[in-house]
Amino acid sequence: MQLNAMVLGVTENHQTSPGMRVVSPEQWGPDLGLAAGGTWREIIGPRVGASCRSLYAIDLGPGAATRPLAHAGEAVYYVAGGAVTVTEHLAGGGAAGHELGEGAMAHIRPGSVYTFAAEAGARLVGGPSPVDPALGTAAEPAAEPGVTTYHRDRPGLLVPFISADARLVVWLGAGAVTANMNYVVLEPGERNREHVHAESEDTIHILAGHGTAENVTTGEKLLFGPGDTIHIEIGFWHAVAADRGERVVSVGGPCPADTDMLRAAGVDVDALPLTRTA
Repeated sequence: MQLNAMVLGVTENHQTSPGMRVVSPEQWGPDLGLAAGGTWREIIGPRVGASCRSLYAIDLGPGAATRPLAHAGEAVYYVAGGAVTVTEHLAGGGAAGHELGEGAMAHIRPGSVYTFAAEAGARLVGGPSPVDPALGTAAEPAAEPGVTTYHRDRPGLLVPFISADARLVVWLGAGAVTANMNYVVLEPGERNREHVHAESEDTIHILAGHGTAENVTTGEKLLFGPGDTIHIEIGFWHAVAADRGERVVSVGGPCPADTDMLRAAGVDVDALPLTRTA
């Protein structure tokens, strides 16, 4: 497949088309200095014009810890490797710790103050959604807890038209309005249904496998591999295919929550006790 890519005059990782891009690890932003003993680098965010979701690569070495973080909006993270403790810092000097292993996810409510620490090292992807221009700015401890933990093996909803194994884990039905996280497996030969998000940016971080991201609006196809991230702007029809003989595993999804997609999956969105916020 690499030979075919070379013949077509494209590369595996440096690809864009109107409304869609594939970002490779060598295109990540510089370390933002938010983790002592580790790195915090932008994958998707202001550098690429994203506004609805930010996605950072967070690599924590043994004994590493982040500075206290807080956002005006929500945030969500996925533990891609190792183990990490997320600690909430509460008013009056209180604290609440949550132990997270590989496959775990953490949703952070607006105004929560939290840190990540890893005793033996960990890798995470995630960040505030919408994008937080004040990322890393000092904040006062929160008045009440705001961290909820999840796991990829305990989804809240399965969505067969995305794939036979598409798990909505951190989603609107669990209280996540603007920061969602899905876990999706595409078996070799599987392709999800062409779809569009009318109010959401879609971000898909590839954990394993090679495949093709299809920009249905423009007719272009972009190759991707492990470590790459597909970002689709609002209003562009797209699909993802495991068409290169490998199983494709990813995390991410549309932010904010796509209520049209949820309705298509049979969810009574109007019955959910949530109100979308700006």
